[in-house]
Amino acid sequence: MNMEEKDFKQFSKELSQVMDDIGINEEMVSLRRHVSLLIDRCMSICFNFNRSSYKFFTFGSQSEGSTTIGMNSDFDRLFYHEIHNDCVHLSDYQASKLNYYVIQEPTSLPQCCCLPLVGVLGNRALLPKDIGTQFIIDEQGRWLLNPTHYLDMLLESFENSKMTRHGPACTYHETTFDNEYVWAVRCLSLPDNCKVLFTRQRPGHWPKQETLLKAEQCEVYMVNPGVKGHISGYNNERRFGFIKLQYQNTYADKQFRMSTNMIERLLMFDLNIVQMKAYVITKMIRKEFLQSLVDERLSTFHMKTALLFTIEQFPENIWRDDNLVQCVIFCLNTLRRFLKRCYCPHYTISSVNLFAEKLPKNELEFIKEKLTEMIKSSLRCLQTLRMDDVGCRLSAGSLGSSNENILSATGIRFEIIIKMLRQLRNDHPQPYGHTYKKIKTDILEIKSAITPDCEYKDELEFMFQSMCSNAASQEASDCIANRMEVTSDIIEMYEISLGSKDITNHLRYASMLVCTRQYEHACALLETIENMIASGVNEISELSKLNIDVKHESDQRSSKCSSKEILMKYAAKNIFPIVFFRSEIKCVPVHLINEKDRAITDDEIKCAYVKIGSRFINHVFKADAKAFLYYLQYMSANNIDKKKIAFEKLSDYCECERKNRTSDHLATAQDMLNNVVELEHSLTHAMDTSQTNSGVNNIVIRNFPERANENVKDRVNSLLKNVLKVNISIKSAERKKAKSGTENGVIIAVCKSRDDKDTVMKSESKLRLSRAYSSVYIENDMTQKERNYISNLRTLAHVIGKDKVNVQGNKLLVRDQTGQRTNTGGDCQRVTYRRDRQSMDIRRGNTPATSQYRNGGHCDTFATRTSENGYCNHGREQGGGDRDHLLQFT
Repeated sequence: MNMEEKDFKQFSKELSQVMDDIGINEEMVSLRRHVSLLIDRCMSICFNFNRSSYKFFTFGSQSEGSTTIGMNSDFDRLFYHEIHNDCVHLSDYQASKLNYYVIQEPTSLPQCCCLPLVGVLGNRALLPKDIGTQFIIDEQGRWLLNPTHYLDMLLESFENSKMTRHGPACTYHETTFDNEYVWAVRCLSLPDNCKVLFTRQRPGHWPKQETLLKAEQCEVYMVNPGVKGHISGYNNERRFGFIKLQYQNTYADKQFRMSTNMIERLLMFDLNIVQMKAYVITKMIRKEFLQSLVDERLSTFHMKTALLFTIEQFPENIWRDDNLVQCVIFCLNTLRRFLKRCYCPHYTISSVNLFAEKLPKNELEFIKEKLTEMIKSSLRCLQTLRMDDVGCRLSAGSLGSSNENILSATGIRFEIIIKMLRQLRNDHPQPYGHTYKKIKTDILEIKSAITPDCEYKDELEFMFQSMCSNAASQEASDCIANRMEVTSDIIEMYEISLGSKDITNHLRYASMLVCTRQYEHACALLETIENMIASGVNEISELSKLNIDVKHESDQRSSKCSSKEILMKYAAKNIFPIVFFRSEIKCVPVHLINEKDRAITDDEIKCAYVKIGSRFINHVFKADAKAFLYYLQYMSANNIDKKKIAFEKLSDYCECERKNRTSDHLATAQDMLNNVVELEHSLTHAMDTSQTNSGVNNIVIRNFPERANENVKDRVNSLLKNVLKVNISIKSAERKKAKSGTENGVIIAVCKSRDDKDTVMKSESKLRLSRAYSSVYIENDMTQKERNYISNLRTLAHVIGKDKVNVQGNKLLVRDQTGQRTNTGGDCQRVTYRRDRQSMDIRRGNTPATSQYRNGGHCDTFATRTSENGYCNHGREQGGGDRDHLLQFT
């Protein structure tokens, strides 16, 4: 073996290990497939529209397991109505359904057919009273099923800008991923042109014979053909533009495209892990190196087709970890051969060119040249691949080092499992297309599906218990609102929910008990919850990734654990935030309901609003489970000692999370703590606690030179005394780790009082006069909400134009024509609100603090001041005469 071959094998091994680390391994691929099939099962059980049965299937990368965190792949879901049936032969006819005959005419589009309605004379009850848009009557008088009808219905049912039409699919835009829904008509028999897989010549080792036998029994789906528009482009060599006319819409709208999704999924499930790694690498190459050339016209399906033909042609013994790079090159060579011929055959359907209507000849040539360049370099371009930090991981692996800025294999495994678990344990039925009105029906449907021989028995029981918790909380809220006793049926649903190891179910029950003043029962349940938490569970942070690398006993990979066991273990060993929705509002302690009026950031409301049909569902309270537990313990405690213990635990929790900054709902925890302090009749202490936890007395010191084994507090005190010349000592100081080794970490220092902080900030300009510390800056500390708020103001100023407005502090100032603020007379005053404390101030009867700038008379009542200043929902605009044009956002 020469050195080049040795390096080639080493590169393959390192690449294979990187793919394993980012989740392309047998354990994670199996888990993704398991969860995908489980969600399909749940959606099919729960989704009933007008008492008609729909079936759902997830196809593509999410169901195959051929995706990574960095790819952020969409969920491609296909659904069909069981009342429709496609017939290839007369024997496929079913009298109880609407039947359509699959007709391929000489004028049919490639891979397409039309579906005329047949055999309705004795079954007119199934026909709609009004044809509407469901059918198209052609020149021959045939009733052709309209391929766009149900997609249009789906768009209308959501009535939401988040749902858009994209080709053959309706895309629902989520915060972190998109759901693409494709409506289909099921055909139980394979049309003749979908049998090419079983008739063409091939080596014979793959697909396996048992796989082919299963494929022959698969059904086919007829879907919308997508946009059959015109193609235009420019030929650089000949220097002329061109346009290729496609089909007229009136003709294309009658066509359905044949889709062999089931056969393709069966083939993908038959791949070994090295073949799966090769496929994922080709997808990464397409997205990062080829997409910029031709956008999405070269699709993932082209890469999958090249892979399937490559596996068919090459022997099984080449698919090894130490030969991974060569396997990827074989796949790219297959694609390059298709590009050279300008013809990419469909793997399962005959007489189809997958390049047609997508890529003109000049673009095919661009892609071929790029692939040739990659192949000649032995895929060294992968060392610069940014997706999932593949390039950095390869560099670190070849040097035998580690990179602290990228997630470890354990961390990625943790994140993938938590993502899968979130799909399983949603706090409301929204992912299955339901509103709360249908939750009882869903519970009965799920319960009836749980049988002793059910494949997903444990997972369905987990979901059933969570749904019981939601339903009980909603009905209990209605009882409390109507001043009625919570019924035994509701209590029974709560008790059923306790069979789950999901701690949020227990907390939801305990919260209801506190709201109905059943304190003794609540104390006992809360003690049980605390024992569950003490047994080594991990609290999940939704927005922060700082806790992903935490070592946990459930993180240890084991080949003995099935996907079901992994999910159930993580469900028991990880705590998710507790969420209450509007329909459960009376099951939340009354003070915490004010959370819905609190100003929150965009990150905190990522999934706050979900529109299903014409109804909004939004949460009114969301908190970390531990903080909510301690709060409920305080509220239900029947003696002073227990209240004191609960208060200390909540206070310690807030202090710890403030330092670590890993909590997504720290402001909610602080609000609960402040309420507890108020209940202790210590208003002064409450204000101090609020200031300490919210960072009011904090200062941030940047570019302060870092020393080995430094005492940060002493060095900061020395800076204040010797440079700023202020006789002040700070309470504490902590230096944060810098993002890169060349920078100095920022210092967060806590002053003893607000007066001390004000003194420091007034003197910080002296740093500029010091040669040694001229590059050091002292700033006010801000919360994440405040940083987001200032960032939003700057974005707004950029959009409006910096020549018109200017950001100063937390205000957006309007410039006059000379670019300066005007102040030529009239009353000028500013009303300032403490954003986090607004609701608390109003409860205490306090009025907003005002600072008067007098240039004449003024009104002194709050109502008059707010009226004069043009108070509105999101800000106040100073009005009256030529006073400052000031937009004060709250």
